Amino acid sequence: EVSTLKDLFGLASNEHDVSMAKYSRLPKRKENEKLKVEVAKEVANARRKQHLSSLQYYCALNALQYRKRVAMMEPMLGYTRGQINFFKKGAEMFSKRMDSFLSSVSDMVQSIQGELDAEAEKMRVSQQDLIAVNESVYTPDSDVTSPAINRNLIQKAGYLNLRNKTGLVTTTWERLYFFTQGGNLMCQPRGAVAGGLIQDLDNCSVMAVDCEDRRYCFQITTPTGKAGITLQAESKKEYEEWICAINNISRQIYLTDNPE
Repeated sequence: EVSTLKDLFGLASNEHDVSMAKYSRLPKRKENEKLKVEVAKEVANARRKQHLSSLQYYCALNALQYRKRVAMMEPMLGYTRGQINFFKKGAEMFSKRMDSFLSSVSDMVQSIQGELDAEAEKMRVSQQDLIAVNESVYTPDSDVTSPAINRNLIQKAGYLNLRNKTGLVTTTWERLYFFTQGGNLMCQPRGAVAGGLIQDLDNCSVMAVDCEDRRYCFQITTPTGKAGITLQAESKKEYEEWICAINNISRQIYLTDNPE
């Protein structure tokens, strides 16, 4: 069951990546409102599906952990009771303390089972709440007119599209997970166990750029003035927060006692 849910979660994640790639390629100059709405709806459906499959997968993993605990305790409890009954036939070799211990173990097993039932019910309620939520929650850039932007960030993480040059004039875009760590920008591909350094942000500058008719693109420039990497955010909020966060980190605000 867990293996099947893991595969379903992987499929849902891949579908979400495909839909986000379509959304990232929407033109900025010649906008097609009908196409934009269709692609945004496709992204929302993919996110909803990914969220549901992840909840089911995590719920199954939690249930498996509780079953493993019970599976370890019950045989030990039965074996101990059998040994006690065997030795009691010849003599009273065990004191009442052992009975108290066995009673506490039985209570522990029942407690674990109760936790499992409560967790399963909590996950079921969460899934019902998720099903009833408004679709706009999953729509990218849903608050494009007035997004709530935090300009005091000294840490940031999330998915961005990275531009890679494949020739003199041709480029490709790759969707990767980025996060800041101290004064560094890190990148972690899916499936990797850890992130790697992609850019030292100290004393760097960042600015918005027009890039191949794509929206929400920005470029990081090194202290020497050399153009660095070019990235694309998925929404106006993410775009502005990334720029603010990189600016704050480049000025080494994260090293002060009171960053705000």
